[in-house]
Amino acid sequence: MTSQIREKTSLIHIALFASCDLEDEGLTQVISEQADMDCCCHYVVHEWQDTWPLNQCEWEQVEVAIVMLPFRTLEAVAQTLQENFSELRVVAIMKESWHWSRIAQILNYGVVGLTSAMNSPAIVSMVRLAYYHTGGVDKGTVERLLGALEEDDDVNKIRLKPLDYLVWGLMAEGRSNPDISQYCDMSISHTKRCVNRIFRYLGVHDRAHAIARYEDCGRKESYDRISREPLECDQTHHLDEMHNSE
Repeated sequence: MTSQIREKTSLIHIALFASCDLEDEGLTQVISEQADMDCCCHYVVHEWQDTWPLNQCEWEQVEVAIVMLPFRTLEAVAQTLQENFSELRVVAIMKESWHWSRIAQILNYGVVGLTSAMNSPAIVSMVRLAYYHTGGVDKGTVERLLGALEEDDDVNKIRLKPLDYLVWGLMAEGRSNPDISQYCDMSISHTKRCVNRIFRYLGVHDRAHAIARYEDCGRKESYDRISREPLECDQTHHLDEMHNSE
């Protein structure tokens, strides 16, 4: 009788969300076999929608959410869950290798469990850690994070120059490196150095992510920085043209 009461009152109620291109490694079945767990919501994500996942679960029953999604979708889900269910514990499963800045960003959204292990026993262990307010990041993820920090040991020293902000804005307009080089009257190699410095500053690896971040913060930062420091080359008139056209 005591064991039955314990089983009913100590269940960890779990919501599991996986994208259609990521297998859940039979996780639903493994969870159902655990005496202390119950998967009360299992949803396959095909496309992010602003109202999702708020209308997919009875969230008052969910205590831990497992999300197995590509980074951009996972980021949106984690942010939504934090804004609407601040007490919910979220465990994120990474299939791809993440830059250290992405790891920091996800943890900032209230994710308490982070693992790259794509096997059910490891994920189940991470769920228990999250449920008991311990949380955790697995050894492989920590090793990758430390390795990235060693490679980017000067990351905190990176500061964008006024010219970098101009280049960033031109990238956001869809201009190529040759176009930017001609527009700013500087060499291609100089343009590439600016672009690479922007990537390192943002912790991204491609133009698409840099452009997305410009809409979030670059436009706000650019005028403040440029008003304090002169451009490396005489591009003030170009900057004025860009902002006057907006």
